[in-house]
Amino acid sequence: MPSVREIKQRIQSVKNISQVTRALEAVSASNARRSQRQAERSRPYAEKAWEILINLSGQPGGVGHPLMTVHPEVKQIAMVLVTSDRGLAGAYNMNIIRLAENFVRKLGLPCRWITVGRKGRDYLARRKYNIVAEFSKLPTNLALRNISPIGDILVADFLSGQVDQVFVAYTDFVNVLTQKPVVASLLPLTPWVPDENMIAGNYVKHQPEQTVHNREYIAEPSANAILDEIVPRFTSLQLYQAILEASASEHAARMVAMRNASENAVELGAALTLEYNKARQLAITSEILDIVGGVEALKASGKKASGNTQLEREQRPDDYGRPFDPDANIDSPRADSILQQASDFVAEITSGIKEDVEGIIDDLQSIEGIGPQVEKALHAAGITKFAQLLSMSADDLVRIVKTEGKVRIVGSPSSWIKQAEYLVKGDRDGLQDYQKRLKGGKEV
Repeated sequence: MPSVREIKQRIQSVKNISQVTRALEAVSASNARRSQRQAERSRPYAEKAWEILINLSGQPGGVGHPLMTVHPEVKQIAMVLVTSDRGLAGAYNMNIIRLAENFVRKLGLPCRWITVGRKGRDYLARRKYNIVAEFSKLPTNLALRNISPIGDILVADFLSGQVDQVFVAYTDFVNVLTQKPVVASLLPLTPWVPDENMIAGNYVKHQPEQTVHNREYIAEPSANAILDEIVPRFTSLQLYQAILEASASEHAARMVAMRNASENAVELGAALTLEYNKARQLAITSEILDIVGGVEALKASGKKASGNTQLEREQRPDDYGRPFDPDANIDSPRADSILQQASDFVAEITSGIKEDVEGIIDDLQSIEGIGPQVEKALHAAGITKFAQLLSMSADDLVRIVKTEGKVRIVGSPSSWIKQAEYLVKGDRDGLQDYQKRLKGGKEV
């Protein structure tokens, strides 16, 4: 078992880490709300723009813009990988990295990688992938102009024929608890229909279908002039929306990860505190045994003869001038004083042990129906002992849990009181028999 000092240091370390994780959770919650609003505001516009492009590509006669033209043979692709610059976000980064990596592997074509975020760049660099550009430390208030260089690189590579297909891998924001890694086709700006035998098609995000058929758009001054202006902008717009979705997903994932870390730190701190109390009691018990052993040794030494032979002991008087009497009590006043001091010290230590034992917090989670959150609420109300539960009613427990913890109660608080009664009596067998009769925390 570790020493008391080591356990105390671990408890302090866990408390320090818990403070850090709580601060990071608060910061991530604020960033998640801001990023979520930003992504939701631009999402309808991006979806409508994509729908217009699909309708343009399907109008009679087709569209002759190069960015909307499908290459007859795909020899090389480009992949934009969107990750975060920092960690502490759970499995957020690895989920999207593995998805993009598996997609390219299943596709079986040479790939030019463009990374957005330091985590994705570091991963690909360690594995010697072909990284042609990397972008990191994007501003918090992301604007369309901030990602225009990425769109310019993709458009230039596609128009020059260096790549025949461009994809973007990012994490689609669903809600705070759900983020979905996806791969979307970016160029050409037409719906991508994978071959029937193409396994990689299962990874690509579903795209909206054409909503307007057999209708020709009227363009002024000309279709080519308008397309040359808006199609590159729409390319950057789709990439901009993907990065916004990824940013909202990152902050939501980090907030959840830090919340779980804080809860785990609380549980670990409680377990270490119990271990600390046990180690402290063990050390005190060892000291008492040493003291008692010394007292017994002192008593034994006081009864030994002070001479070298039996004759000398019989001839020499004791400290009070009396002749030697083997049946008399030969303890000297000094020995009596030492024994009295030792007895007082043992009594003081025993009293301290009693106080320490009374100060140990009972494990309320051993009661079925009381989890970490409910135990935390009870501790906040000053309820740390099984005996304290016996002095309370079920209504009082419901009120305390709802007021302090604001969590849902599983089972019946009246069963908590009954289980606490078994624990106070030390009847573990009776407690197990009673818990077997519980279903969902209620008696059946």
